Amino acid sequence: MSSNFSKVCTCLTASLLFLGANRSLAQEQGVDAPQEQQPSVQRILYLESPVPIELGIDPQLVPILEPTAEPVQEDDPEFVRRMNSIREYSETVGFLEETGGAWESGLVEQLASIAKLEQQQGNHIGAIEAFDRALHINRISSGLHTLAQIPLVEEMISSYLALGDWQQVDLMNNYLFFVQHKAFGTNDPRIIPALERLADWNMQAFNIGYGESLGVRLSSVQILLRAAVGMVGTHFGRGDERFERYLRNLALSGYQASRYPDYAVEVDNPQFRTKQELLRDQLNAGGSVFPQGFSIGVAALLELVDYYEKSSSSVYSTAEVIAHLGDWHLIFDRRRSAEGHYRRAWDMLAAEENGEELIQKLFGQVVPLPTFLHEPRNLELKTGVSLSRESLKYDYADISLDVIETGSTRNVQLLTEGTEENTEMLLRLRREVRASKFRPLIEEGGIVRSDGHKFRYRYWY
Repeated sequence: MSSNFSKVCTCLTASLLFLGANRSLAQEQGVDAPQEQQPSVQRILYLESPVPIELGIDPQLVPILEPTAEPVQEDDPEFVRRMNSIREYSETVGFLEETGGAWESGLVEQLASIAKLEQQQGNHIGAIEAFDRALHINRISSGLHTLAQIPLVEEMISSYLALGDWQQVDLMNNYLFFVQHKAFGTNDPRIIPALERLADWNMQAFNIGYGESLGVRLSSVQILLRAAVGMVGTHFGRGDERFERYLRNLALSGYQASRYPDYAVEVDNPQFRTKQELLRDQLNAGGSVFPQGFSIGVAALLELVDYYEKSSSSVYSTAEVIAHLGDWHLIFDRRRSAEGHYRRAWDMLAAEENGEELIQKLFGQVVPLPTFLHEPRNLELKTGVSLSRESLKYDYADISLDVIETGSTRNVQLLTEGTEENTEMLLRLRREVRASKFRPLIEEGGIVRSDGHKFRYRYWY
């Protein structure tokens, strides 16, 4: 491991050691967790991919996990049971401190049990304090970089996420990766989950607009996923289910990089560029440190097509990934290439005994692009405001639209009646739909225009 990388991670480790003291001071000053900036006027902040409206069928939107409406009641039997358990564990902690001192290794298990109970009570600040002390004792008794601390750090991240403290989530995720990379190195397959977790966090941070440089977030996502794809392919083969997921996530990062090209310039800052080059070289990830758009998506999807053509026994699955490659070209206005891939997929299905059924399943309806965009899109990324959906309200609206041969929309009409409160939001929704892309209908292997499609859009404000 290079000396520069070690220095960066040593600073991170030092920050973690003083985390508890700094947090206590912040709590006293009333600034424990950063407060999200709220917009002054109501407008759409997040927009979800739409679902089609079919005659007589209620559109099935993705369920939203609502926060618990009622706080934990002190007379609830489970609350009482957990509080009694916390008192019992606390008594054991006191006994261990008297007999073994403040750094007795046996305290780790007791404090971790207290912390988990506090999490269940919804007391995440108390949970973090207990986990934090357990972590310090573990590091002193077992070593600074012991793997035994990983479950403690993971639980702390869960509580920081619940509190919306993105700064600490960011710090702890990077520290968690440092510990695992130091223990496993670059070539041990046990590092793969760590690569995925840090990539997922950077993508999440990008989506909520958190961080000093969102371009660096995308750069990190692509470096980590390139390394993860290589590791999975080497140790487990392309048939491993993670292989496809990582490639699709690479394409998703390329889509985001293409939507916000100005962010790539941020990586050219000498401080950021050196950091990203160091990460790339440490992970043997290869490639550019600048976020890639069209090219990285093409490479990822071509890799998937090659795998399916060589290994899959499902003609439909192979045709589907080829269609996704066509989608990618259509997103970037490369219609001729898109048509070629759609035709190839259509011909494959047409040759099957149940070809008409398969063609209808894949090409019988227009499809929002990109197909792998599952999380709602943050419409405020360019404002510099960090927002998460948990504190927002949401609603939905129905829209009718036509899809032309290029995948663009025409004749976008609002089917939901506007009110004084939502008129501006619905107008913004209409503008976003007009700028969106769909996979057009494919008939006889060719792209055709189709009219009168109805979709339901959910949005957060």
